[in-house]
Amino acid sequence: MIKIVTDEHYPLISSLFEESTESIRIISPFLSRKMAVLLCKAARKGVDCCFITRFYLQDFLDGSNSLEGLQDMKDAGVNVYALIGLHTKLYLFDDSDAIVGSANFTEGGLVRNIELSIYLNGEPAIDTLLDYYEDIVNKIIKAEDGLITQEMLDDYKERYKKQKKSKSKLDGGKHILTTIRGAVLDRNARNIKNDNDQLFEEIETNAGERLSDPVYAALGGKKESASYKSLRNIILKFYASSKKRADADKLMPMPAFKDDEKTIYISNFSAARKKSAMTVEEGDETFFCVHSYDKSGNPCPLIVGKGYFRKYNQNNDARLKGWINEYDWLAEYPIYCVISEAKIINAPVKNGIPLREMVEALGYKTYMHTRDNPEKYTKERVAKAHGQQAMLALSPEAKEYLDERLEELGKQYGWKEYKSEH
Repeated sequence: MIKIVTDEHYPLISSLFEESTESIRIISPFLSRKMAVLLCKAARKGVDCCFITRFYLQDFLDGSNSLEGLQDMKDAGVNVYALIGLHTKLYLFDDSDAIVGSANFTEGGLVRNIELSIYLNGEPAIDTLLDYYEDIVNKIIKAEDGLITQEMLDDYKERYKKQKKSKSKLDGGKHILTTIRGAVLDRNARNIKNDNDQLFEEIETNAGERLSDPVYAALGGKKESASYKSLRNIILKFYASSKKRADADKLMPMPAFKDDEKTIYISNFSAARKKSAMTVEEGDETFFCVHSYDKSGNPCPLIVGKGYFRKYNQNNDARLKGWINEYDWLAEYPIYCVISEAKIINAPVKNGIPLREMVEALGYKTYMHTRDNPEKYTKERVAKAHGQQAMLALSPEAKEYLDERLEELGKQYGWKEYKSEH
């Protein structure tokens, strides 16, 4: 039997939960705690239950997913997995019933929303769907971060708690947290995990997927995405490039610009890296890393100072300013974020901290995207992580290391200090 399901998802799926005696297999990016109760109840009856979802911090803050629901599932013995780049919705009950369609495993998807799904009962295609599910599970198990562990849940609970405490309405623009975990099964997911621009677009797209249904909104669903002031990010921001290295015998330049008659200092991005700039929040800490040459004349990035960012503003585009005619390099790097204050060692760039020194000392603990994967990220691989990047998120260990080393250099050479007037 093949049946189109529109507004009767909940009665159908609740009955299938009740009737299943052997297995329940679900793939859904989103989850509500109330819906998790159905799966927990089945698991406690002895049904073999498995759930594949996304594990994006922003989804939990927006209410698209539920840490409490995942915790309940783990406590009930449900196998819970995370997959980066997940958009599929699939429900399999025993080996006889399946639901495929747009409905997410949430109250909104199954109760309030007007959704369209296909219900299969006793159809040969169900065997193909079961094989598809088992194939994905096997691949997730072999990948890193695929199994949602108690440690991962506890980490997200702590992050969630801090974010909730600092909740605020932000002025203009969109704010998206880019903390994600999960298995990587294809090139698209790998790009999402390793490239800030791809990651930003993925989370923004998924938020739109949840919020774009006008009928859902009309029936009382959540109409807007929650905005949260993030935990302060620690950013390694690169200057110059491997193709156009800065002069090692000069200080890192900090050109002053006039904006509304006030002096500001900026950090620049290419137009292609605009989404990286858009992730910058008020108070984000940055370490300045210049592509240049060390004391031995070897090409390498060197860390020469630190500062703090202002939140990205949609008007932060040099093409809208008169400066574009004064500095040729602004044509290549027109997008910018304002640096509220900064200090640079009062010495030539070559006296800075070679990036390889920090990688040698910390290894996989250097960056946020490498610190949870010690087996995957060898020192050699971490050393190449900065290639073609405008910026990278540093780990707390890296911040501590750089603060100590910069303090030593500051005592030796002194500081050049800068402060924007707004």
